[in-house]
Amino acid sequence: ACVPVRLLDRATRAGMLALLERHYDGVCREDFERDLDEKDRVILVTDGTGAVRGFSTLLAYRSAATGRRVLFSGDTIVDPVAWRSPVAIRTWLRSALAAAAEAPGDPLDWFLIASGHRTYRVMATLFRRHHPAAGEAAPDLADRLALVARERYGARFDAATGVIRLERSVHRLKPGVGDVTEARLRDPAVELFARLDPGHARGDELACLCEVAPE
Repeated sequence: ACVPVRLLDRATRAGMLALLERHYDGVCREDFERDLDEKDRVILVTDGTGAVRGFSTLLAYRSAATGRRVLFSGDTIVDPVAWRSPVAIRTWLRSALAAAAEAPGDPLDWFLIASGHRTYRVMATLFRRHHPAAGEAAPDLADRLALVARERYGARFDAATGVIRLERSVHRLKPGVGDVTEARLRDPAVELFARLDPGHARGDELACLCEVAPE
């Protein structure tokens, strides 16, 4: 489900925090609450008991740097027990396409930061044109990404590498959750992510961008 943040009850927020804490080191309750309250909505995945099995927070805004609408993804995690389920990715895509359709003729960019290869692969799987990408270069996307990343993160964004180094609320995936193994490196998307963000294990985030459009 796609739920407005203001409608989340205390139990759901606690379940989201607990899920984050089970899979990341460095999680701070105050930073989690601050990040969540900044967002507009949450893509929420629950099981038959109502337990939170995945979520991704979203903020929609207009970038002063590009003049375009932006959909920014904040905290994101899916429990390994739900990795094989398509529910989370389908819910996210439907919500993103609906947001794009709210203003025809007013393009919407998805701004994603990823400290794990699974998160990066969502963009690489869903969209033909994105940056960074293993295939054809997209200088227009690269230019817009640099603008929105610098707008939000300032000097913490390294334009030369495309990596964001956060000063607070640095989440580090726990061992076994997002490991880059030799087998996974055979996937071009994973290989590219690991090469561009060699500090992902310590929480460095790879900045990514694409336009949200049905085609």
